[in-house]
Amino acid sequence: MKTTRTEKIALLLVIFLALLAGTSRALTRSEVEKNLTCYVCTGEALNIDRCSGGDRMRAEIDRRLARGQDLQTILDFFVSQFGEDILTVPPRRGFNLVAWAAPFVMLLIGLVVAFVVIRRWNITGRRRTAQRTAGEPAPDPARRRQVEEELQQLEDEP
Repeated sequence: MKTTRTEKIALLLVIFLALLAGTSRALTRSEVEKNLTCYVCTGEALNIDRCSGGDRMRAEIDRRLARGQDLQTILDFFVSQFGEDILTVPPRRGFNLVAWAAPFVMLLIGLVVAFVVIRRWNITGRRRTAQRTAGEPAPDPARRRQVEEELQQLEDEP
């Protein structure tokens, strides 16, 4: 059985993807740092912080990485020490879930209200226009001719 060039390329691609998927890389300090804020410099991410409190946190991260702990275990340790405020992104549960969802819900409510208001304005405007045009009598042909003649006279005058 002969294999075509396309089949060989496909086989190599599958092998390459299998090898790539099987490799796991070690967790780095910077990956942990970007998930934490400094406990001294409130609100400043640990990966950009350069104070002594941040240095102590980085040393603790290095110790835990040397023990082979994963990201979630390290983050759980810091949360147990300093509370959820130490995280750069609060977890999506409890009140934090409301804080995550509220802006989107309010935006959706605002869009619905704007749609309803604009639609009502449009309907009201159409009704008023219909009432105005329905109440007006049809233009008198004699009066219309008179207006056209007067306009023509004004245009003819030097």
